[in-house]
Amino acid sequence: MASTFLNLRRFVGNWVRDRMADVLVFDDDLPWMSLPEDLLDPNAWDRYWNDQIWHGLGPPIFDMFCNERPLIKAMSEHAMKRVLCAGNGISLEPRVLAAAGFDVVALDFSPRALAIARAFLPNDMILRGYFDMSMLRRGGHVEYVVGDILDPAKSPGPFDVVIERRTAQNYPAPEQDRVLAALVARLSPQGILFTHCHDGSWRPPAKRRHPTGDWCRAQGWPIWNGKEPKPDGRVAWLYTSTG
Repeated sequence: MASTFLNLRRFVGNWVRDRMADVLVFDDDLPWMSLPEDLLDPNAWDRYWNDQIWHGLGPPIFDMFCNERPLIKAMSEHAMKRVLCAGNGISLEPRVLAAAGFDVVALDFSPRALAIARAFLPNDMILRGYFDMSMLRRGGHVEYVVGDILDPAKSPGPFDVVIERRTAQNYPAPEQDRVLAALVARLSPQGILFTHCHDGSWRPPAKRRHPTGDWCRAQGWPIWNGKEPKPDGRVAWLYTSTG
């Protein structure tokens, strides 16, 4: 396991050049690409993340839609400091936000995923893919917490910003509602719920879908994207990726 951690950079740095064509075209063992059938089984998630690393897919591929610039700008303008990355997986987002000066908690119930995220130290070239280097700030901190989002005792907050990327949307409607409610319970009274959904089947001219955004609207939450003055109270920031 230790040797796997030491070689993470090599795996990730070479995935586009050396691995992706083989994985997607010639690999008959494609079930490894699917999410676990039991989304509440930490052992299944450990196996899932082991498979991703074994096939050469490291943190940057899972963060390919992470553009932190607008969010960092908004958090800085509103003096926000504490961030929860919920269902973090192997994402480098906590390290990136800490490099921008924020105090971040990465919460996931896969010990393996958080071990990978903790072991991967992004260099300046990788950081530039997430934000402008002018956004670097001292004083940031990352804490990795193994735990279930649905357990209110794990990282209870309050947090100024709660980020969930492609996590809640994986659950069927009743459980999805529980996940979102559990995240909102950790949010400060003036906080931002940043929810990212991915719609791989989207094609123009169809309207982009955001499943968890429907829940936010049903709760009467203001929808905000950082461009206009922030409404008073909690807001939902919706982001949809496609492709």
